Amino acid sequence: MERKRLFAYSCGPEERERYARYSEAYGFSVTCCAERPLPENAQLARGYDGVMIAAARAVDRGMIDAYCDGGVQVLSSRAIGVDNIDLDYAARRGLAVLRNTYSAASVADYAIMLMLMVTRHTKAALLRNVGQDYRYDGLRGRELHTMTVGIAGTGNIGAATARHLAGFGCRLLAWSRHPRPELEDVVTYVDFDTLLRESDLLSLHLTAVPETRHILGREAIARMKPGAFLVNTARGELVDTAALIDALESGHLAGAALDVLEGDREVYYLDHKNQVIPHREMAILNAMPNVILTPHLAFWTDTVADDMVRNALEAVRRFFDGADCPLRVV
Repeated sequence: MERKRLFAYSCGPEERERYARYSEAYGFSVTCCAERPLPENAQLARGYDGVMIAAARAVDRGMIDAYCDGGVQVLSSRAIGVDNIDLDYAARRGLAVLRNTYSAASVADYAIMLMLMVTRHTKAALLRNVGQDYRYDGLRGRELHTMTVGIAGTGNIGAATARHLAGFGCRLLAWSRHPRPELEDVVTYVDFDTLLRESDLLSLHLTAVPETRHILGREAIARMKPGAFLVNTARGELVDTAALIDALESGHLAGAALDVLEGDREVYYLDHKNQVIPHREMAILNAMPNVILTPHLAFWTDTVADDMVRNALEAVRRFFDGADCPLRVV
């Protein structure tokens, strides 16, 4: 088969090195570009067979038109989620879309780190240390083994989080649209209302689809256990941010640790110093001592950096070979 040409957006030095390392083995010629995929630079991919992207920016109809009109046959994401891509329109234009897969331990470990940080008031302690205030009043934390931890979503990442948490000795509840029998010795599956009502800490591991948008809306948050904590390493759209802020301000929730936030695609992964960021809810949450915000970093490990490129190239190779492609979504 002829050598296919791929155009890869959002490539820093690490991605460039990995594309150079693996592209020959998969039979591709890859051109790397540091820019994010945008309507203004969609024409850069003209004449290429495939486009590789990250998940930081929405791929709209205009971009899909530009790719298809330029001969692109497949759009491959280096991320697990493809909620940033207009999948219906891609299908109408005949553009194949591939998602990715990578080490679930990366996000699972990070989620547990955030659980420990938010329940031990780490942000407040570090802010005090900056001012050389070493008193510990108001910083008494909680131990995970005394808590009920709820896992919403038991796909690969949610399952890994549950298995890793089992070693802490906490009571583990789970809710999923697709329960996994092999996890029943680790978690107790319950309905969503029970999960909200009994969890001292709720960790979100759901995909962003229309059915899960604001699954933690105002009514659901009101049903959460008073004094509970929230951890979200999945997608910001799962949570109604305004309702979350109200629950934190009222004291109904004790704290939150969020690696993702609604509207974060136009903020994270960019340098905004000396600029006003048009995201008021982010500013409010950042000002709260019981809220930890991190810029969608849970996945970013050395293992994942390798997985993302290799698995994307493998999926594109299978697409062009006409082989079974489990990662194809369109």
